[in-house]
This record gives sequence, structure tokens and C-alpha cells, in this order.
Amino acid sequence: MPRISRRVFLAGSASVLTAAAVEAANSGDADESTSKPLRAGVAVRDITPEAGIPMWGYSGRKGPATGTLDPLMARALVLAAGEECLALVTLDLGRVPLPSALARIRKRVARQGVKHAIFCASHTHHGPVMEVDDQPYVKHIEHLIGDAIEEAAGHLQEAQVGWGTASIDISHNRRFIKDGRCFMMWRNADRIPTQPVDHEAGIIRVDTTNGTPLAALVHYACHPVVLGTDNLEYSADWPGEMARHVKEGAGAECFFLQGGSGDINPYLDKTPIQEGGVDAMRATGREAGQVVLAALAGIQSARSESPSISYAEDSVEIGTRWDFSNLDLRNALKEKYGSLFDKYIAPLKPDLEVKMSTLLIDRTLALSFMPGELFVQFQLDLKKNSPLPATFLCGYADDFYLYFPTIKDAAIGGYGASTTTFVGVGAGEKLVRQAALQAGRLAGIFPDLPRPEDFVLHEYPPVG
Repeated sequence: MPRISRRVFLAGSASVLTAAAVEAANSGDADESTSKPLRAGVAVRDITPEAGIPMWGYSGRKGPATGTLDPLMARALVLAAGEECLALVTLDLGRVPLPSALARIRKRVARQGVKHAIFCASHTHHGPVMEVDDQPYVKHIEHLIGDAIEEAAGHLQEAQVGWGTASIDISHNRRFIKDGRCFMMWRNADRIPTQPVDHEAGIIRVDTTNGTPLAALVHYACHPVVLGTDNLEYSADWPGEMARHVKEGAGAECFFLQGGSGDINPYLDKTPIQEGGVDAMRATGREAGQVVLAALAGIQSARSESPSISYAEDSVEIGTRWDFSNLDLRNALKEKYGSLFDKYIAPLKPDLEVKMSTLLIDRTLALSFMPGELFVQFQLDLKKNSPLPATFLCGYADDFYLYFPTIKDAAIGGYGASTTTFVGVGAGEKLVRQAALQAGRLAGIFPDLPRPEDFVLHEYPPVG
């Protein structure tokens, strides 16, 4: 057989594939979302329960909620383009409701044409316990979330999107690594530089076509724990204060999307009430809100020539950290973790799978949703490795599997890396890899068939 050069092979392959690519493109139905405008609707509900309910987030807290410092909100943003309709719901809760409750909400809103619903918790440590779905207050929260989605879906109007970034410096990495050991630095009032950390906030504005603001989405990684265990009043912590500040200044509902904050704390972590905890929380929220307002003023929303939203979800097998079928291990962990064992460990199977999903807006802006507390390095890695201009990792979404440390951090150990983490080592790396693939596939970057242009080699320096 005669030998052919690589260039001749590539050129021949490209010509052969041209017909196949054209035929594949013509055989599919036209993308309906490109011929119809983007529409958006917003609705909000106060989901603060009554006093007397156990609070979520701190094991050392003594007693149930005594009242409300600031309200807990459910915010629903419904986006529609073509035949696609999706709800994004942010919740001032420590974790999202149980999958059984979310399934009921999705079934309910599907009757209103909402095909997908994504639920994200801010991870405030000052909300009610949500590991149950049969308590009256949880049923009421479920009902209010459904109301918000239905209202937002009923008030869709033409919209346009713009996005940008800004630096918010309120956080540090609470895992201080020295000589291969992890030392927990929960509070960092002196703002000692730490690594890794991501002070970049992703800011998305959704406007009407005449420029009136509808929603401001703020993506940032930082635990909402300025208030500590002595606080017995419901509070959204600093993200709630930020949201209020942004709404007052911009007129848009502010949706907080918690990032990879598994190892990220606010500088003023767990400030006691008697030492100005409430003022510290409000100051932190206002500091973040001022940055967001300044950034929003410089972000221009615009109509897309081919407006679209698309969604994908996958189940990823991540396994478990230990063999929980071992009775001695189960007994030891139950003794160590108490109620945490029954809530999170007891149901786990060695072939554990979790769901993750991606929302793509106008084929350029991706939000990737993951069900737990991912370390911030994963957020940085996804930004770097995604094939799209903007991809933001949103944690605490649609379920809750506690901490996802990096492989390196799992080897070092410490809080979140060897304790309170039950997923398999390398689970976070699997999710980030899948997120980058999901984003690229939704954007059409990874087609099912190779395209002629995929076989064109560009040489440097250019010839001719």
C-alpha cells in the first residue's frame, strides 16, 4: 500500500466528511430557540418558618430558633426560549429540600410548562433543618417555592442578558497548609493572604428589552457564617444583606449562587453577637453589595442574534470514601458523627451516583450545578478548563452530599477532607470534568460528527 502524508490524509478526510456533516445538519429539526426571543420572569416568596424549629448548620447550637433577624427568601427566575422553559430557584437555606420534595415541586410546575427546575441553597447556617419532608413547616416551604415558580412562569416578558466579573474581598481559605499538614484557620480578621481562594464574582444581569433590570445573579464562593452558634434567629447571613443592598440600589431581585465554598470562610467568621456579630454580618453583606452595584452599572445587557437556553444533566458515579457495608466501620462512624451518620452516611451505596447539570444561556454563559460543598480549587479549575468564555460552578444544588475535597486535600486531611466527607476520593475531579464536557456539548463545540473545519491545520507563522 502506498504511503500518504498526514496532510493529504487530512485533506481527503475533510472532503469526505463534508457531505456527512451537511446531511446531518439538514436532517435534524431546526433549533426553535434561535427563532424566538428570550423571555424571563421573576417571583419571590418569604419562606421564613415560625420560631421554635431546630436550626441547621452548627452542631454546637443550643436550642431552636427564637425569632427572625432577617427573612429567608426563595427567588425564582424562569427563562424561556423557543420550546425550552427552565426555572432557577435560589434559597436562603443551609441545604435544598430533600429530593422527594423537589420532585413534587417539579411535577407541579411541569403543568405550567416548566420543563426543568434547578434549586440552589445559599448554605446559610441560620435556617431551619431541612432533612425531613413531612413536617408542616417544610411542606409550607415546598408550597411557597412552587408558588414562586408558577408566578414567575406566568409573567414572562422579553429579556436580554449581560455579564461581567468583579472582585469581592471578604473571604479566605480556612485550611492553612504548612509542612504537609492542615491547620484550620476559621477566622481571619487580619486578612492574612491564603491560597487557594477566588475573589472573583461572576455577575449576570437580566433586563427587559428596554433596559429595565429584572434580576441580578451573583456567583461567589464564601460560607454564610459571619454569625455563629450563639445566633438563634433566622438569617440569610451576609448574602441576604448583599441581596437587599443590591435590590435597593439596582431595582432588581438579587439571586445569590453559592460557588465552591467548601474550604472558604468569611474573614469575620462566627463573630459573637455580644461582639457585634450582627453589625459584622451586615457590613460584610454591604461590602459585597457595593461591589456588585458598581459592576452592574458597567455591564450592558444586549439582545442576542440567536437567543437560546439549553440544559443537560448527567448522573456521575463517584463512589464512597469507605466501605460502609463494614459493620465495625459503620458503628465507629455512627459513634463519631451521631445524627450526621443517619442523615448522610447510612443510605450510601458503594456505587453512589450523583446528579449534576448545566444551564447554558446564549451558547456562551454556563452555570454548572453540583450537589455539595466543593472546594474552591474546583471552581478555579472549571473556569480555566471550560471551553466557554464563562462557566461558573454552583454548589449546594439539587441535593446535598457534604464535602468534595480535591485529591491533594484528601491526602492531607483535615476538616472537609478527611472528616465530614463521605464521597469517593476524586469525586470532585469527576464532576468538574463532566461539567466542562456538558458546557461544550451544549454549545455545539463537541459535535457528534467531525466537521470539515476540524481537519484544517493552521500553521505559524502563516504561509503566504
